[in-house]
Amino acid sequence: MNADSGNPATFLGVFLLGLGLNLTPCVYPLLAVTVSLFSSRKEEGKTALGLSFLRALIYVLGMAVTNTTLAVIAALTGGLLGAILQNTWVLLVISLLLFGLALSLFGVYTIQAPSWILNRISGKRSTSLVGLFVSGLIVGIFAAPCIGPPVLALLTWVGALGNPAYAVLVFFTLSLGLGLPYLVLGTFSGLVSKLPKSGVWLLWMERFFGVILLALAAFYGILALHPAFLKWLAPISLAAGGIYLGFLERSANDSGRFNDFRKVFGVLAITAGFMLPFLSPKTFVEWELYSPEKLEASARNKRPVILDFYADWCIPCHELDQVTYADPKVIQALKRFDKYKVNLTDQDTDEAGIISEEFGLEGVPTIVFLGVDGKERGPLRVAGFISPEELLPLIQQVPSSDSVQEVGSGT
Repeated sequence: MNADSGNPATFLGVFLLGLGLNLTPCVYPLLAVTVSLFSSRKEEGKTALGLSFLRALIYVLGMAVTNTTLAVIAALTGGLLGAILQNTWVLLVISLLLFGLALSLFGVYTIQAPSWILNRISGKRSTSLVGLFVSGLIVGIFAAPCIGPPVLALLTWVGALGNPAYAVLVFFTLSLGLGLPYLVLGTFSGLVSKLPKSGVWLLWMERFFGVILLALAAFYGILALHPAFLKWLAPISLAAGGIYLGFLERSANDSGRFNDFRKVFGVLAITAGFMLPFLSPKTFVEWELYSPEKLEASARNKRPVILDFYADWCIPCHELDQVTYADPKVIQALKRFDKYKVNLTDQDTDEAGIISEEFGLEGVPTIVFLGVDGKERGPLRVAGFISPEELLPLIQQVPSSDSVQEVGSGT
């Protein structure tokens, strides 16, 4: 069970991100050039259509293999990354790195792809299926410098979650979004002539992704310095981004309809930013800070216990607080429990080491259920993010008294 495992909105957002990356100045002009590799000139009719689709699909799969491989590497080192992220200075370095990458999207400096990569994309020598697959492998990340910063930010996120299967799903979804125009345009090559011409709207899209990266940079900076401020990040980012992209960014001032579009976008983003605090959950699970004495008191009083092991630097921990522990059904179901938060932000302390060893922790977040006898209900332990729908059945399996048959045991 891990981050947003049951939330289709996450994958829809990642798919739309991949689709949107095609609208960056580095990628968009190459669409017409690249899809010309897929169309067959020797065959006609349905045969040509089928071959064009197959070639485009092979190319997109090459892109997907590159992206998902990087994602798996990031996820497999998630435990290492999680340990590294305990350090405030590391979080600040990540924040500064993302800030520097954002500057490239605001035109402060330019990242250029190596000429040999561009030659491979624009050249028509490797039109075999193997050649197209290899080209897709290369294009996956390095042939499109505009997509590098968002992809790096996404890699950082899935690496922190530490779930390889989830990372594969996320980046395969990203690749499908990024590759969809190639599939459509490659199969129906006549549509290429109907693509809108490059213009100032491409620069606006680059600034759009720059704003997203600035928000991510702020996220890691706040995580390092004052995690309590995270609840204000989304509203401020939406409002500030709407003001800049809708009214201050000047690339689309003379572009007619697109100028109207960006103003409408700005108004909607500003409105969403101001409305978000009012739409956010107002009630959450009420926790007490953990202490051995409180745990002993719960056992004496025959009270079931839920322990939430967390850290300020832990991204899924904040997701649990904002999503799962804000769900009214979860709040109601946990009323019969004594609820303790265990702060493992600084794992170098003796107290954190003792607690981690006592409960056999492998990372945070971890949720542990204790029965009325003070013993852990072993099969119910949760590592990572869990949705409200997944957590509720586990809560219901913990008995409230000795008279109810207990479910599982363990340490």
